[in-house]
Amino acid sequence: MTQYRIAVAARKGGVGKTTIACGVASVLAKQGKQVLVIDLDPQSNAAYALGVDPTAPGTAELLTGDQLNPLEAASGLYVLPGGPNLTNQTVQSLHPEDLADLVKVMPYDAVILDCPPGNESLERLGLVAAQTTLVVTNAHPFAIMGANRVMGILESYRNRERRGPKQWALVLSQIDERRALDKELPAQLVQRYSDIKHFIVHQDTNLSQAGAQQIPLMDYAPRSRSAEELTVITRWITETAHN
Repeated sequence: MTQYRIAVAARKGGVGKTTIACGVASVLAKQGKQVLVIDLDPQSNAAYALGVDPTAPGTAELLTGDQLNPLEAASGLYVLPGGPNLTNQTVQSLHPEDLADLVKVMPYDAVILDCPPGNESLERLGLVAAQTTLVVTNAHPFAIMGANRVMGILESYRNRERRGPKQWALVLSQIDERRALDKELPAQLVQRYSDIKHFIVHQDTNLSQAGAQQIPLMDYAPRSRSAEELTVITRWITETAHN
């Protein structure tokens, strides 16, 4: 069985990373795949956005040896919540490959790893477990700096032939071409990262409303612009990923 393992990362918060992670998960589930979202964020935002209990035992407990049944958010879509236990010393000191070993034998067609901003230990667990990474940024200069740092880590893994993603793409999020920075950003980043695949997810109230209503995007607004854009990203992942 081909298993798609996708990390979604952004060193800066507030760029739409979790929204994109949940959106991709919803697209894959609607396509009939069995999907698990692993929330690596102590704030447990992915669990909340998908409508499951963000305080339930989840990723931290999995990493410390517990046997868990992920929470069902929708047909074919399951979640392991994050939470503050991810910040405990036991989890923070895990080997970067520990989560990868657990994920690879899980009975899911796709595993989405929602990496937290600003916590390199947890981010590393997600990146090493993935075969594909979506690096998310908006037009804020600090967000672009954060995305650059994540891609630097990915390059170092690949150059040293270490375990981790063999491919990644840059996702420009929250784009509204009526704003000057947003209008200029895509061309600038294409020029700067000419060898990396780029995608755009425009500003869309359906995305934020789906999260606020705690309903997966493809159940809330399956014909929205953002659903179409996330479907394009998902198609690239499934067509290019290698187990």
